[in-house]
Amino acid sequence: LQVSKVKFRNQYDNDVTVWSPQNFMRQECLDSRFVFDRPLPVSRLVSLIGSKTQIPTQRYGRRPYGVGLLIAGYDDMGPHIFQTCPSANYFDCRAMSIGARSQSARTYLERHMSEFMECNLNELVKHGLRALRETLPAEQDLTTKNVSIGIVGKDLEFTIYDDDDVSPFLEGLEERPQRKAQ
Repeated sequence: LQVSKVKFRNQYDNDVTVWSPQNFMRQECLDSRFVFDRPLPVSRLVSLIGSKTQIPTQRYGRRPYGVGLLIAGYDDMGPHIFQTCPSANYFDCRAMSIGARSQSARTYLERHMSEFMECNLNELVKHGLRALRETLPAEQDLTTKNVSIGIVGKDLEFTIYDDDDVSPFLEGLEERPQRKAQ
């Protein structure tokens, strides 16, 4: 008796692509270190992501990846935050938010942009948390369960703060101002 292992496929499976931007970015950075013996500039990394995600938009029968990314980094040119769009366009920003209800966070960031250059690290984190808080419904608040903080900068190792590590940042945040009833 011979049993053949045949994976069932249907007519919709030909355009399904699994791609991990995280692994792609990690590999490109490692390749740059190995080949050129220097770190990959953030702008070059974002350009590579744009090129990679743009290919399916040109080919018949391929779906675009359909995700936007915020990529933050620090290189020889200074701090960067890039927004990549599902259309494969990318933009160098001073401050940005993406996702559901992100417009209120962008509004907060635009209003306080002039203050950022004089802020220390803790104040910048507080601005980020205030912008994030603007996206939440009135009955919800920032907690250690719904907030993670990533910090990168000059002479700083990239660090992610999760769960209880976020508590000191949240404790220093003032109460949410009451919004006017409309």
